[in-house]
Amino acid sequence: MVCISCKNEHDENYCPNCGEKNGVKKITFVSIIEDVFSSVTSMDRGFLYNMKTISLKPQKIASDYINGKRKGILNPVSYLIFSVTIYLIVITIFKIPKELSEINNVSKSSFQITLNETGLFIRTYLKYFWILSVIPLGLALKLVFKKYNYLEHLAISSFIIGHATLVGVISYMLFKIHLIFDPIIYFVIFWLIYKVFKNNSKKLELFLTAFAALFLFIIQLILIISIIGILKSSG
Repeated sequence: MVCISCKNEHDENYCPNCGEKNGVKKITFVSIIEDVFSSVTSMDRGFLYNMKTISLKPQKIASDYINGKRKGILNPVSYLIFSVTIYLIVITIFKIPKELSEINNVSKSSFQITLNETGLFIRTYLKYFWILSVIPLGLALKLVFKKYNYLEHLAISSFIIGHATLVGVISYMLFKIHLIFDPIIYFVIFWLIYKVFKNNSKKLELFLTAFAALFLFIIQLILIISIIGILKSSG
């Protein structure tokens, strides 16, 4: 059999020269649906594999991905985008009634106006805002743990934020609290930081270090939200 990619002749399931799989089907609508469904539902690879492994062994999936053992792992950015997409679908279906989510049209202080403008901006651009929150989390992890380079910390942050977002789906259906204001989300982020960077350090030391990373992350979010609110209210 001749490899479709490098033209190497072989009789293996995968080309020993370039790794291309033999017998790849032509692209059809059915094959696309099958590939997408398989990548999402397989417990051995893809989205559900990430969910299972991050829930049970977050340190393993993070170290495996960073060390190049990526077979079966859905890359962290895709995992994050999948998770945020699911969250957006859920909040659209289980939308908070308008009268409960809006601030009454009464005279407001400048502080209330700033908060209102910030909330409106975040609700409108939540998908982009929350996805980009991996940037301050990655920075916080880099400053506190210094174990990897910044891009590797961004990958870890994407796993963490993506998984916390999925927990936020359940939390939203129960308590109707938006993602960025949900304390359960931040507890999950803290727990995942603790688990991912778990080492031979004393538990109390690691606990405080993980809390410091979470604190730096929240401070950065507050600063970003404050700047957005000030710019929107004065614009």
